[in-house]
Amino acid sequence: MNSSTHKKTVLVIKSSPKGETSTSNEVADFFTQQLLNQQETCEIIIRDLSKTPAPLLDGPTQEAFYIADEELTKTQRALVAPSIAMIEELKGADIVVLASPMHNFSVSSLLKAYIDQVCRFGLTFQYGLNGPEGLLQGKKAIIVSSAGMDFQAEAAKKMDFQTPYLKHILSFMGFKDINVVPVQGVDRSDANPKNIIASAKSTMEALV
Repeated sequence: MNSSTHKKTVLVIKSSPKGETSTSNEVADFFTQQLLNQQETCEIIIRDLSKTPAPLLDGPTQEAFYIADEELTKTQRALVAPSIAMIEELKGADIVVLASPMHNFSVSSLLKAYIDQVCRFGLTFQYGLNGPEGLLQGKKAIIVSSAGMDFQAEAAKKMDFQTPYLKHILSFMGFKDINVVPVQGVDRSDANPKNIIASAKSTMEALV
C-alpha cells in the first residue's frame, strides 16, 4: 500500500459488543493509526456496529430489497435506507478492515446483520453467464479474526466458520485482495495474550 496522490479511504467495520476492551478492535485501531502516520492523505471511516447496529433483516425489508427504486413506497424507502448508506460506504472505500471476533465458531450477530444489509443482488453482486459476479472491484480487505481458541492449528481449522465465511462473502462481492490477520488463542491457559496481540500488530504494520 504505497503512498500516492489519491486520497485513500479506509473503512473500518467493528463488530464486537465489547467496545474498548475488544481485541479485534485494538488491532484494527493500531492498523489505522499506523496508516495515518505514514500516509497523511488517508481518510478513516469507522463503523462501530456495537454503537450503530445494522437493522435485522425482516420480511418487509427483504421484500423492499427486490423492488425497483422508483417503485418503492415512502415506508419501503425508509426500510432500505440503512442498507443503501452502508453499501455506499463500501463502494467509496479503497481498503476495508473487518474487525471480527468469533462468536460460537462464526461471526458475531452484529456482523451477520451488517452482511445481510450489504450483500445485495444488483448492488454488490449480480449473476452473469458464468455465475455470480461481485460488483465491489479493485478494493483491498483485511480481516482481523480474533478468537479465544487458536483455530490456526490443523485440528481446529474445521471448527472455524468465521474466517472462511468472511473470505467467501467478500470474494462473492468482488474483493480479490484479502488478507487475514489472526489474533487467536488469547483465552488459552498457556497463552500470552500480549504476545499474540503484538504479533498481530506486527503483521498489520507489515501490511501498511
